[in-house]
Amino acid sequence: MSDSQSPEESEAEHDASPAPNHREAQEAALDAVEPVRLLEGEDEDTMYVDDAVHWTKVYAELLDFKASLLTVAEQRLPSMDDDAEAEVRETDLKVLKAEAARFERRLEFWRERIRELNANSVTDPQ
Repeated sequence: MSDSQSPEESEAEHDASPAPNHREAQEAALDAVEPVRLLEGEDEDTMYVDDAVHWTKVYAELLDFKASLLTVAEQRLPSMDDDAEAEVRETDLKVLKAEAARFERRLEFWRERIRELNANSVTDPQ
């Protein structure tokens, strides 16, 4: 830590992950908007209601997070320089909206899966 840095600045600098390289950034961007990508550990064929409930909660949180980022980004647009605003509209907002749409689809999938599993448990004599 340098004499001019506060302990908090030094700690934040230490805790921050390094910026991704170009290839990592490209892969992350493509993964983020891949419509059918599942999260690690996500099993669409689960037979357990608890699993479906878990993934419903996960996707609800992710969707809420993206919605809050979109709100902040859209609120900031009017105060931005025209060139900066254009860049945000053409990149950031498009990616955030695509991610939010994917999370919305996954959330709906898991809500439907809960309905299916609950219906099966009522009619399944086992």
